[in-house]
Amino acid sequence: MVASASAFLRIGLIQQLRRRRSRMVALEAATVAEAMRILAGGGIDMAIVDDALTVPPAGDRLVAMIERQPGRTLVIATHQQREVPPTWADRVRVIQGVIDGVLDMGAIARALPAALDEVAVDQDLRRAGPRNAPIVVDQAGRPLRGRPDIILVAASTGGPSALTALLRHLGPLRLPLVIAQHMPADQTAGFAQYLAAESGLQVIERGDGPLPPSAQVTVLHGGSDYRLTCGRAGQLRLVATAVAGNVFHPSADLLFGSAAEAGVSAIAVVLSGMGEDGARGAAAIAAQGGRVLVQDYLSCIVAGMPQATRAACPSAAVADVAEIAERLARWSRALIPRAAAMVGG
Repeated sequence: MVASASAFLRIGLIQQLRRRRSRMVALEAATVAEAMRILAGGGIDMAIVDDALTVPPAGDRLVAMIERQPGRTLVIATHQQREVPPTWADRVRVIQGVIDGVLDMGAIARALPAALDEVAVDQDLRRAGPRNAPIVVDQAGRPLRGRPDIILVAASTGGPSALTALLRHLGPLRLPLVIAQHMPADQTAGFAQYLAAESGLQVIERGDGPLPPSAQVTVLHGGSDYRLTCGRAGQLRLVATAVAGNVFHPSADLLFGSAAEAGVSAIAVVLSGMGEDGARGAAAIAAQGGRVLVQDYLSCIVAGMPQATRAACPSAAVADVAEIAERLARWSRALIPRAAAMVGG
């Protein structure tokens, strides 16, 4: 539901939503009464409400319904700078649209993607089951996205500087992160040490074998290709695999595609690089319901890989390295504590 007395704001919000979910069904409300009628009917996954509709006394009943409704709510503060009531802390996300006393539509547009990501995370948690639960599919047979198990990153030309910036911005990890940086075999050990020194994170080079259960950064051993597998107990393992005709190692397409094939819930990130490696594998991850992020083209040394990935996977989000890190950190913070509680019973 999108509720606002401003037709201009409703149109703008719905356009942004449909860029992310083309099959979304949006119900519009121009008044408090219309918004309450829609909420009372139930079945709303998300409500986006202009806070001008929540002004007392007419808006008091709408606020009460927002606090009770099972889906997440985004409140767009177009009326004034809005403080978040304690009752909204976990259920309602507020986007501040009033900057220095003036309505700023640009601020709303910039804040909306991150807010929608948080809503998506919350919906994933409510849908997610235990790690080894059977895959649930929608009516079209496509698996529904569950909580992420791992972050997979692909990079080539320009990748070392982008990876350094990514890890610096990322902060403490809450999910394991595996890097497929196109690099010769004799350089990846030194590169892992460099990333560790620059980021302060635990970074190791690894080839064939099990991935540690702890959240740390793994740089794939250069000059070889690896398939990601998942054992019955949920243990993730790298298996060295020869890819005929491949000249760029490690192969991001193989890493990404094998994760999707194994049913591993992954986030795929494609950074600066020449060629198309990662595009097909990222599309496979997206088809399984996973998220895909690509580096914005202007900040790339060579934008071939991100552009090819975006072409193969239209749902991929394009962002600069700092924003990619911020999204990964936010998803990890939101997911891991509650996911761990699920596993613990």
